[in-house]
Formats: sequence, C-alpha cells, structure tokens
Amino acid sequence: MDCQAGRAVTQPAILLLGTGHLANHNRDVFNVQFDDMLAPQRQQEIAACVERLARFRPTKVALEIGTDREKELNADYHHYRAGSFSLTADEIHQLGFRLAAALGHPRIYAIDWNEPIGDGRGLDPVFAFAQAHQPELYDQLIGGGQQELRAEQATIATTTILDLLRDTNAPTSLQVSHQVYLTLARVGVAKDYVGIGWVEGWYGRNLRIFVNLTRIINAPQDRVLVIYGAGHIPLLTQFIRDSGLYTLESAERYLG
Repeated sequence: MDCQAGRAVTQPAILLLGTGHLANHNRDVFNVQFDDMLAPQRQQEIAACVERLARFRPTKVALEIGTDREKELNADYHHYRAGSFSLTADEIHQLGFRLAAALGHPRIYAIDWNEPIGDGRGLDPVFAFAQAHQPELYDQLIGGGQQELRAEQATIATTTILDLLRDTNAPTSLQVSHQVYLTLARVGVAKDYVGIGWVEGWYGRNLRIFVNLTRIINAPQDRVLVIYGAGHIPLLTQFIRDSGLYTLESAERYLG
C-alpha cells in the first residue's frame, strides 16, 4: 500500500488458487485421476474449502475458461443460481460456481487463452528429440513426471480436498511444478532450441491470461479470486507481482 499526499492508495487484490483438474479431462501430459467429486463426503470437503475461500471476500471470480465462452459460462451460472443446472465435478463448477453463488455474485469471468503453442504439434516433437539426442534429459522429464504422478495418485483417496489444495498451493510444490518447464526449455542442441519453441508459447499463453485478468479489474476495491490449473500459478504470480498494480494475497492464508 502506497501513500500519496497523506492518503492511502488501495490496490485491487488478487488471490491465485491452483488446482488439479477434478473432472479428469486428461488434457495434460501427466494426469492424476481423482475419485468422484460428487460423492457426499467430497461434497462436504468442497463446501469446507468454499467457506474458507469466502473469507477472502472476492468481488469477482475468474476461471480457466476461454474468453470466447464467457456468455455460455454465465448462462450456465445463471441457470445454476436459478436451480436449473447441475454442477459437474469440474473445479470451475465445484469451487468457482459454488463460491460465486454463495457470495451472491451476479456473474463470473472467463480469462483463459488456449490456442496451439509453437508449431501446433504439442510436446510430442520435444519429447521425441530429447529421447533421441538427450536421453538423460528425457528420463528426467518422463521418469520424474511419472514418479510425481504415482506419489500424488497414491495419496488422493485418503486426503481431503482442503489438504490437496494446501499441498498444491504450497510454495515448494509450485516451484517444483514450474521447474518442469525450464527443463523442457533445455531440450535441443547447438542452435536447435526445440524445447524453447514450446516453452515460449507457454509463457505467451500465461502472459495473455494475465492481460485478460487485468481487463476485468476496473476498481481499486476489486478483489479477484482466480481458480486455475496449478501449473499456471508460478508465472501468473510473477506477472502480477512484477506489474506492481495489485496486492497479491496468499492462498495458504485462507486454506489454513
């Protein structure tokens, strides 16, 4: 908080909440399989998470949905508030819809940008190059990812959603998840920067998400809860902090 002419200047506040993809849409390279988020016990756990996140007092909830789908998103949200839409297991519904509705928000916000990265072929060429020319780096990427996946998968059934969110948003967990992208950047030899082509796109995607986020913040009193896949959180954190425009609050503070 800065002071100008003896008056406090309030900055908009942002809370970033990283999550796994609870509906198991299997869009990532390594995908944890969650159990049924609609089961009674899980619904109680999610309600406890929503109660904690409500203490942030968000005035807006921003979600990992493409901006071109915002009209459709809000139509579903309005139907949900009217009692004519059943929530899926997706974190967008279970956390985003439920929290916004509990706080009486008239709408929610879509801020994602997700178009093809690099040459549009995804990570397959990067992994293929590493396997052929940098086997140790390939083993680090694939073996490390599989090991982390197995460890996380083994704990899900016996861990509450609150504890899963706490672990996902711990600074050490976020740092480890971000290091994967810097490992990918090292794929290539000499002037052939195979991995960087994809990683540049990943940074670009997150920069666009950040800009989309800035476009929904228009008052110093705004308090925005951003619910996103955890892999995005380190870069979004960096962009928000480096901008100097916002107060970034800690998810750990509200998750307990």
